[in-house]
Amino acid sequence: MADTPTTRNGELFFPAADGPFFDWHRTNSGSDNAELVSAELSRLAYAPLPRIETELQRIGYDLLEALESRRLFSTRAAADGFLCRDPRSGTLFAVFRGTETGNLDDLLANLLVDPIEWRPGTIVHRGYGRTFDELRGPLEHWLLEPPGRTIATGHSLGGALATLCAFDFPAAELVTFGAPRVGTETLGLRPRQPVRRYVHCCDLVPRVPPPHFNEADIEDLADGLLDNLGSPAGWLAAASQAALRQSARLAAGAAARIAAARGWDHSFVHHGPLFYLDRRGSIHLDPSDERVAADQRQARSDYREALGITVSEMNAAALLEALAGLSAALVRGETDSARSAREQLFAELSRSDAIGRVVFRDLADHAAIHYVRVLLRAAYGGGD
Repeated sequence: MADTPTTRNGELFFPAADGPFFDWHRTNSGSDNAELVSAELSRLAYAPLPRIETELQRIGYDLLEALESRRLFSTRAAADGFLCRDPRSGTLFAVFRGTETGNLDDLLANLLVDPIEWRPGTIVHRGYGRTFDELRGPLEHWLLEPPGRTIATGHSLGGALATLCAFDFPAAELVTFGAPRVGTETLGLRPRQPVRRYVHCCDLVPRVPPPHFNEADIEDLADGLLDNLGSPAGWLAAASQAALRQSARLAAGAAARIAAARGWDHSFVHHGPLFYLDRRGSIHLDPSDERVAADQRQARSDYREALGITVSEMNAAALLEALAGLSAALVRGETDSARSAREQLFAELSRSDAIGRVVFRDLADHAAIHYVRVLLRAAYGGGD
């Protein structure tokens, strides 16, 4: 994000609309930068299938098969991912699409956060496990005994599905971008299985679901969002923000008590090493929590300055109300209420300024294009 200080709504909500794709790709000799290729393929997965096929043909890749799940709400057939191969290197990519704007099936997959036993002795997020199982059939033909290198990849929800793919098909490497937590430590990948987990600065999605549905972790998630508001100016603003944070603590406590009553004592974790993309576009392997937190605080401050907006222009009360409502609905298992609260929270987080820029950095940093830009710069010193 070093060259692009703010994020446009289109970059976040319609990742495939911001072409072109693969302009940097060395079509004559191929590209051995699997992470950069994976990032661009993960962004391409949001495109309609004809566009996917056209772009793959342009760089000499073979589209092997589209992945499609059952549709409960959508009226059109949308690909949930695809399998492709680079004939030059022989590398096969299993690419999973992230959450599609307005897709209620994807929304439902994200909302079903209760832990379930997905495979014997393996506890995962129910929505992700269910969605992956609907896609698994075609993967067996290609991934059970792949003839060469295989990479499972995806952005956001796609990264969660790629993680489950790597578990079920251990010959596959795993490369994810902005992926949420998928399951507990029982979702163990093989010791020698290559894993790269990329997280861009303040990206909110990798922080959900919280590690535990307890008061401290839910409150920490709320504090991260409230940090987007910055330091209040004046005693009235300070008092208002203090009241908001107290309300966040009360809401976290209520949600934690409900979760405890439902027996949600599982610990959700990330799998694989963290490759952290800082606010300047540099990549760090497994930085300390303190270093990440300091970088995020400065990033949020820089973003507010770039937008030129003030704390008073952000509706913090509505944000907190939506977050509390979503937490309570999720742990109660109230799917309809959770869907409504999630839409309210998303609407608050995705508010735009007058020229269509996303206001909250924690959501702005989730845009798939940022992952491509940082890895492109790291690989070739290039930019947009």
